[in-house]
Amino acid sequence: MNRAIWVFSWIILVIGVLIYFSWAFLYDAWTDIGLYSITVTLVVFGILGILLSIFKKEED
Repeated sequence: MNRAIWVFSWIILVIGVLIYFSWAFLYDAWTDIGLYSITVTLVVFGILGILLSIFKKEED
């Protein structure tokens, strides 16, 4: 379960970064507030999931 959380969190983090850069390159929208809201949500949940899996691993 811990490994699954870690992998899923990395996937969410990478998807967030890829969405930001691909959308910004395609539409030249580096300062789009809608793009920021999606990217920040995915990146924050990815980072929090990674931290959760690390702290959960240390607890075991």
